[in-house]
Amino acid sequence: MKNNQSRFEILQEEIEKMYLLTSSRSKENKKKAFRIYITIAVSTAIVTILVAIGDDFTSNTTAIKILTLFFSALSTVLAAWDGFYNHKQLWVNYGESRDNLKELLLKVKLVSDEEKNNTDFLIKTHKEFQSIIDKGNYKWKELRLDETNG
Repeated sequence: MKNNQSRFEILQEEIEKMYLLTSSRSKENKKKAFRIYITIAVSTAIVTILVAIGDDFTSNTTAIKILTLFFSALSTVLAAWDGFYNHKQLWVNYGESRDNLKELLLKVKLVSDEEKNNTDFLIKTHKEFQSIIDKGNYKWKELRLDETNG
């Protein structure tokens, strides 16, 4: 942070940083959710195929059983991982915060020079920024508490 920045510039910079952070986390959680869901689907499909062909290959029965157990266990572990971390809901929550911050950032970028120095505007904008952050933090905490209690 530069020492000669105005209060408006500092606030705008903080909004932009938080927008970029929530955007990044939303994308990360979207990728994680997708990978987990696809891996579970592929793993369970492999289990189904292995169970179906298990009796057809009597010379490889042990290998087929081991592979079936492995992919079945993999599906179980990934489902538990998804249940604990809930990347899909994190993706949605971070996306909502990102969208709200993007809206606020646009509002701040379109502000007149007169409003940039208006203390009431700065206080109102900071409160709106803090409200978005607080709501995101609340949803994150609520998601974590639901997982530990449920």
